[in-house]
Amino acid sequence: MKRTLISLTVFAAVALTITGRVTATSGSAALRPEVLRRVYFSAVDAKGAPVTDLTAAELTVKEGGKERAIAELKPAMAPMHVSLFVDDQGSGAFQVAVAKFFETLLRQAKFAVSVMNPQPIKVADYTADPAELRAALGRMGQRGKVDVDGEQIVDAVAGAAKELQQLKAGRPVIVVLTASDEAAVSNQSDNALNSLRASGASLHVLYVINIELGKVLVEGPKQSGGMTQQVARGVPVAPVLAKIADNLMNQYALTYTIPDGVKLSDRLSLTTSRKDVKLIAPSRLPDK
Repeated sequence: MKRTLISLTVFAAVALTITGRVTATSGSAALRPEVLRRVYFSAVDAKGAPVTDLTAAELTVKEGGKERAIAELKPAMAPMHVSLFVDDQGSGAFQVAVAKFFETLLRQAKFAVSVMNPQPIKVADYTADPAELRAALGRMGQRGKVDVDGEQIVDAVAGAAKELQQLKAGRPVIVVLTASDEAAVSNQSDNALNSLRASGASLHVLYVINIELGKVLVEGPKQSGGMTQQVARGVPVAPVLAKIADNLMNQYALTYTIPDGVKLSDRLSLTTSRKDVKLIAPSRLPDK
C-alpha cells in the first residue's frame, strides 16, 4: 500500500506557522587489511540548489592528510534514522514545517521525535507510520510558555547520538529545531561532540535569529557534515526546513579505500574541482 502523509499537512495547517555517516565495510581493528569507508555528503551550487551530477573524477578525498582512492560514488539510497528535536518554547511554530519534513522524507526515513518541554519528551520512536507521526505532530501544538535550559539541548544531542550508535543505524541523522539559547559554555559540549563523531550521525540545525548558539550547535554541523539554517521570528519555517530535507534527499554515498595496514584517522577532507560548488561533508569521522 502506498504510504502518504497528505493528511499531516492538513492537520498541521490549522496550527501556528538540516552526513556524515562513515562506515568501515570490513574489519574493526585500528590496523587491518584494506578497508572501504563510506561517507555521505551533499553538494550545492552558488544559489544553494542541490548539485546531483558530480563525478568521482571531480572529487579529492584525504583522510588524515593522505589522499585516498575513490572506489565508488553514487546517489545515497540507504534508509535514514532521523532523530528530530523540537524546541519551539511551547509556541507550536514548527508544527507545519515538521509535517512537510515528514512528507518529504517518509519513503527514505524512520523518525524519532522529541519535544523539549523543557526536557526532551519522546513522542515518537523511529517510525514511518503516518498515524504515529500524526500523533507526534499533535504534541507540537501551542503548549504555553516553555523555558528550555541551554544545557538540555547539549544533552539531547549527546543522547540521540548514543542511541543511534547503539542502534547501529546505517545512515543516522539528528535535526534540531530551536528557538532557545544553547549554553555558551558547557562542560558537556566536548562529550556531546565526541558522541556525535562516534555515532557517525550528521547534525542539522535550524535556529531562530538572535538566539545564542554554543559549541555543539555551531561545531556539530561543521564536523558531521550537516546544515545550519536560520529563520526570523514570525517567518514561515517550512521553506527553511525544506532546505535540510532537500539536502538529505540529494546526498551522495562515497566509498573510498584505506590501504593495507594503515591506521584509520578521524580527520577527513573532501574537495571538488568543480567551480562554484560547495560540498557539505563531514570533517571528523569515527576512528574505528
